[in-house]
Amino acid sequence: GIIGPTGCGKSTIINLLMRFYDVEDGGVFVDGRDVRTYEKDELHRKFGVVFQNDMVFFNTLRENIRFGRDLDDTALTRAVEDAVAAEYIDSLEEGLDYRADIKGANLSGGQRQRLLISRALAGNPEILILDDSSSALDYKTDAALRKAIFEHHRDSTTIMVAQRVSSIQNADRILVLEDGRAAGLGTHSELLRSCESYREIGEGQMGEVE
Repeated sequence: GIIGPTGCGKSTIINLLMRFYDVEDGGVFVDGRDVRTYEKDELHRKFGVVFQNDMVFFNTLRENIRFGRDLDDTALTRAVEDAVAAEYIDSLEEGLDYRADIKGANLSGGQRQRLLISRALAGNPEILILDDSSSALDYKTDAALRKAIFEHHRDSTTIMVAQRVSSIQNADRILVLEDGRAAGLGTHSELLRSCESYREIGEGQMGEVE
């Protein structure tokens, strides 16, 4: 889990992991290997990612999830269920053949996010990155999403960038960022005791610490 205020460097870490640009000092490693030694296509195939401003295309929901990959309907259906998108997609007369408008204008914010999460999950990636991708989801849906990822995608390394403590509190390790630097690293309970900024974030969100 990665948490911190706007502009602290959360998305920068994701960009460095996927080598959209390189570090000027030190190194970034995936599977113990410097990302600069990978072919970019080889590196990117390891990831399933939902970025903050990811794009929904003017196409069917099916093709938005498939994203040009050779994925069968079983993989698509499983991804839709894990992303807690099945309920709203099944309610549509056309189902997965429903056509999204440009930028998903005919979908709600939560529906767009769940569609994009379905896309990321469909390829069963080695590394799943969710960059503030549940901000439009209510707490119940967010919890159901995290439960499905935990149960069905245990083999994926999941990196969850979030504004809400509840979204990352069960992570094996949580990184707290402030001004591009690590202010804390540990489990939820460890950080509540040792990291003032994490404790303040939790206390500022109704009931989070409890």
